[in-house]
Amino acid sequence: MIAHISPYLRFHRWLLAGLSLVLALVVSGCYDGQALLKQAEAAALSTTLAEVDLGIFQTTLPRDPKTGLYTTMEVHIFGTVSRSKLSIVTTQLEIDNYRMRHEILIAVRKSTREELADPSLTSLRARISEVVNKVLSDAPVKEIGFYQITVR
Repeated sequence: MIAHISPYLRFHRWLLAGLSLVLALVVSGCYDGQALLKQAEAAALSTTLAEVDLGIFQTTLPRDPKTGLYTTMEVHIFGTVSRSKLSIVTTQLEIDNYRMRHEILIAVRKSTREELADPSLTSLRARISEVVNKVLSDAPVKEIGFYQITVR
């Protein structure tokens, strides 16, 4: 006669067997502590972000068709990149500085008064992000931010 085992007892038997296997692997040394530490450091580096200063830009926007007045704008822009790519991005910014400045100025000059009235400047951020990631290889910039914006 075969004794009936309850599902509750069967589950705990499997759980105990799984825990025993994990404990045996850990105790027997089937892992490399240094490799696990390096893997954790690499994951932390790739997930943390660093700010990269993209520069200060001054420009005059096109004349307002209603009032006929010009608007001058000064922005200090930064981008966030993963720390693992920080040195590559910094080097590439030094090489492509003039091209980057030219493209960002064009993107800023396309700003409309409605875009500048948006408190989060979503359209301007998106346009600058697109330009920056077009100039830099592998599109490393995750987000665009502003240290300062002055509109007169």
